[in-house]
Amino acid sequence: MRTETPMFIATQSILWLRSDGTEMMIEAKIGAPYMVDDRTWACPASLEGVDGRYPDIVGEGSLQALALAIRLIASRLGNMLEDNAQLVYPSDRSPWDSSSHAAVFGAVKSG
Repeated sequence: MRTETPMFIATQSILWLRSDGTEMMIEAKIGAPYMVDDRTWACPASLEGVDGRYPDIVGEGSLQALALAIRLIASRLGNMLEDNAQLVYPSDRSPWDSSSHAAVFGAVKSG
């Protein structure tokens, strides 16, 4: 299920410096949750430059749908970092590393 007109409310730009020398702009986007029925909410999520737009993430309430959508984006970017993807902030090319990832997604960095 996907809404035709998502209202994206939060974004993060990241530049992926690929091993073949090319660069890919990644746009992580989270949309506003919307009510599907009396008990179900859905939230748009997109990782343009990697996977594109996902099916809207469904939860039992707006908060759960939103949290699951954010977790999906965080997980996918975290997987890229674990696979040694070189990610940088587009503005100054400073590294998007595990500390950056933890700061944006509210995770506590271990170690």
